[in-house]
Parts: sequence; C-alpha cells; structure tokens
Amino acid sequence: MTESLHVELVVPAYNENGNLERMVERTMDILRNQATDWTFNILLVVSDGSTDGTQAIAEELDNHYPEVSRLVRTDNFGFGNALKDGLSHVEGDILIPFMADLSDDPADIPQMIEQIRDGYDVVYGSRFITGGSVEGYPPLKLAYNRAFNNLIRFMFGIGEKDITNAFTAYRREVIDEIETETLNAESFDITAELPLRATIKGFRTTEVPVSWRSRDAGVSKLNATKKGPDYIKRVFAEFARGNLAGLRDLFAVVTNQGPVRMFGAAVFGVLLLVGLFSLTGYSEVFDTLQQVNLLFIIGIAIVYPISFVFRTWRWRVLLRASEHLASRGNAFRCIMAGWFLNSLIPARAGDVLRGYSLKTTDGVPFSVGIGTIVIERVFDMLVLGMMILVVAVFFVPSNSMVYLAGASFSIGVILLIGLLMVYFVGHRVTEVSGDRFMGLSNSIQTVQRALRRVSNNPFALALSGFLSVPVWLAEVATIYFAARAVGVELGVIPTVSAGVAAFVSQAVPITPGGLGTYETAITSVLVLFEVESSTGFAIGLVDHFTRLAVIYIIGTISVIHIVFQSRPYFNNSQSSTDDSEAENMTNISQGSEEEIETG
Repeated sequence: MTESLHVELVVPAYNENGNLERMVERTMDILRNQATDWTFNILLVVSDGSTDGTQAIAEELDNHYPEVSRLVRTDNFGFGNALKDGLSHVEGDILIPFMADLSDDPADIPQMIEQIRDGYDVVYGSRFITGGSVEGYPPLKLAYNRAFNNLIRFMFGIGEKDITNAFTAYRREVIDEIETETLNAESFDITAELPLRATIKGFRTTEVPVSWRSRDAGVSKLNATKKGPDYIKRVFAEFARGNLAGLRDLFAVVTNQGPVRMFGAAVFGVLLLVGLFSLTGYSEVFDTLQQVNLLFIIGIAIVYPISFVFRTWRWRVLLRASEHLASRGNAFRCIMAGWFLNSLIPARAGDVLRGYSLKTTDGVPFSVGIGTIVIERVFDMLVLGMMILVVAVFFVPSNSMVYLAGASFSIGVILLIGLLMVYFVGHRVTEVSGDRFMGLSNSIQTVQRALRRVSNNPFALALSGFLSVPVWLAEVATIYFAARAVGVELGVIPTVSAGVAAFVSQAVPITPGGLGTYETAITSVLVLFEVESSTGFAIGLVDHFTRLAVIYIIGTISVIHIVFQSRPYFNNSQSSTDDSEAENMTNISQGSEEEIETG
C-alpha cells in the first residue's frame, strides 16, 4: 500500500491582489483532482505591509477553503524571511515553496511528489531541461539566471540545471536538519541558500521539468541587478561552508600524518632546491629563467592534462574488468584529486584519497580502487623500465642508465609481488583473522575477486598496458617543452632519460610532489648529455612548477566537486552510525529493564 503523504505549499504573498485568488483557485482545481493518495494544504504567508488588500483576500480564502490557511507577518519583511517563517510553521511530509503570482504551474506538483516517493530528498523544478519551459522571461533576467545557475553548477559540481528556482520540493527531514533559523538570506537569495545548504548536508537531489510563465498582474518583486550581489554573497558563503565540512570529512579519512612529519618533508624538499641552486649557480639559473618562452609553457599546460585523459581511460578499463563501473568524470576527478594531494604531502596519501573518493562518489569498494591503482603502478614502472632499458642498451650504455632501469623494474616487481601475495595467500589471512578482523577479511576477499576478474581478462590487461604508453609519452613531452622554453632543443634520448629519472624519483615519496628530488633527477641525467647543470636545473624547475600549477588548478576544482558529491555518502554514514548507536542504547535500556524485572 502506498504511504499517505501530506504536502504543504508555502506561498509568500506581498501586494498580490491581482493574482492570489486566481492562484489558489487554479491550484485547488488541479490538486483536488490529482491528490488521490496524498493530502495537501496551502499556507499563505502574508505581509501586513501589503497595500493592495492582499491580507483581506487571504483571509477570505482561508475562510472559504479548508485546505488553505494563512500566516500574517508584521515584521522582517522580505521573500526570504516570509519563506523561512512559513517553512517553520508547517508540519507536512513534503514542503514546496510556491509563487503567488501564477508563475508556477500546480500541475507540476504531482511529479515532484512521485520523485520524493522514489527516495529523493530534494526535487528541483527545472525550467531548463527537456520538457521544461519559460514564457515571457525578460531576456536580460534570463541571461542572469542561466549564468548564475551555471556558476553554481561549476562551483559545487551539481548536475541539475535550475538550482535557484524557488519551486522545489523538500522532504520534511531536509528542512528540519537545515534548521530555517540558521539561514541568513532575507530576500530572494534564499532560493540559492536553501538548496545549497541541502547539497552540503548530503541529501539526494534530482530535477523534473516544470513550466514557468511571467506574471500578468502586479509588479515583480525581484530586481536581478539589485539583488545580484546578495546572490553572489550567499553562494560564496555556502561554498566556504561546504568545503570546510567536506574537506574535514574527506581528508580525515585519507591522511594521518602528523604536521611535524609533513613540515619536515617539505623543508627537506626546499633544502634540496636550495642546494641545487648553490651547486649550479644562482645567477646562471635566474638568467636562464628570465628568457623563458611562454608559448612553450602553454604547451606544457596543454600536453600534461592529456596524460590524465589516458590515465582515466586506463583506470576505467581496469575497474570495468573487475566488474565495477565508474563514470568518466568521477574517475578523472578522483585521479586529479589524488595528484593534488600527493603534491602537497608525501607518502602517496593521494592514492588513498583517489580510492576513497571513488568509493564516496561512485560506490566502488575502496579495496578495489586501491588494487587497480597498484596494477596501474606496475604498468607504469614496467613501461618506464623498458624505456630506459632501450636507452641504456642501444643509445647510452652507462651504468647510471642500467641502475635507473633496474630501479624502475624493482619497484614494479615489488608491487607485483604484493598483488600476487594478496591473490594467492590472502585466503589464509582471511582464515586466520576470522571474525576478529571482519573488515580486513572482507577487503581481502573483495580485492581477490577483483584481481581474479582482471587476470581472467587478457584483453583488458593488454589495453591497460597499451594505454600506459601514451600516458608516459605525454608525461615525457613536457620535459621537451620545458627545454624549448629555456632555449634548449633536447633530443628524444635525453628527454626520455630525464623523464624516466624524474618519475622514478617521485615513486619514492620522500618530499611532497617530488619537490627537489624531481629537479635533482632531471639535472643529474641531463649533465650526462652535456647539458650545463644550471640549464638542466632551470629545465627541471620550469617543467615541475608548470606541472604543479596545472595540478593545483584542475586538482582544486576536482577536490571541490568530490567534496560536494561525497556529501550523501558521509550523510548516510552518519545516519547509519546514529541508528547503530540508538539501537545499542535501546538494547542496553531493554537489558536494564529485564534486570530490574528479574532482580
């Protein structure tokens, strides 16, 4: 049997003499015919500052229709204040702000209710998706609206297209958790603050197409130009609030390094750079850097992200082979977020963030995410080892190159041995741990299943290996562009050699983002090809810091989007924890009562 729900429409009304009665009559006609398994009420939130008789009309409607009630406000005027008062007074299961000027169509309400029944917490009425429409919207106002909505979508990583439409259905629990008294908006900027607060809280959202038409009586209360700064202020305030909450939850899970260790690693990297400056000569390096060609810097900024496109493709192939799906956008964002964190702190914490982010956004088990990342690392080290081995055998037969190839292969073999141990010996760990470490046992079993599926798919492994080649071609190409930026045209062999050395140095996470070690590796290798140490150091600096700039820009955007997309996961986790604690308290209480009865 379908659960019976009570729907409350909250209608702020100020100087709506020509619209209020028609709006109520039309809404009553439609909802009375369609409300077969739900009930409804219309709350008219009327300002006593109205000068056109709106208050008297509201009183008549209240007396005439049993489904209509009214709330008269005597102070704190403004659409936002009226809406907050109305939401705090109603007791329905579903709360829907509704405009008094007939711009919203009550015929769209039933589909909103159905989406709430399907499990969503917030249902946006969208005028800008297929099936939605606008009629009589002033072009300038429409341009403001679309630009502002797209700004919000970009900042918060929201997929819905009409977030600021007041015509939105909220589950009762959403409004209760938000607590309307904590909202700061007093005017129409509440149409941004309220849904964004729901997003930050992690509630499930969707959208349905709705029709909107301009009022045909009265004067619009919204001046887009005048209210624009209020909207911007509200969005950035919620942006800061959401990031603080999300980053706290996300990074608390993925890093447990003490500040002393993190600071020490950063200091060590800086000291390496200072040492290189001293050895190569400050003036020589700065003279070289002053002649940098910005066009080649732009080239690095274009080529470097291409490597992440291929990394995304490769990771999704491995995930799909393990029978787990991840969206292209989320996989890319998770990779960029991981690189971003790795560039800030050592110990490869970014890989943990990458796996955990995929879990919180696409539901892929953390152990599977980490397992596929390790497989990627094996491919990376093997490809790098093969590249430098070819150089050592056919082009530059030196011990340094052989050692570098050996280091690449060694790291790859160590990672491969780790995977094989989990694959072949993991079941013994599971048997020994039993129920005592159920979480560990489940993770090992999940990884084993994923590895078994991947190993049984040679085409996926072959494709992943093949995709590792363009990944590293794009990575190495940035060093070539960095050299051209300082006026040096490196050949293929020195470029590949310097690239492999730099990337292998980063595989050992001594400093955040390879700070210092990256430049040292490039300088040391290029010296073997008769490039002056000061020039080699300048090439390393240009390449590394341009790459870091790309990572910080794209990574920051990616982390922010992941923060907001992961809010439902953390919200559900908190709810599960609260339910578990409540259940435990109930059991304890029942146990105490039984002891009293038998005592």
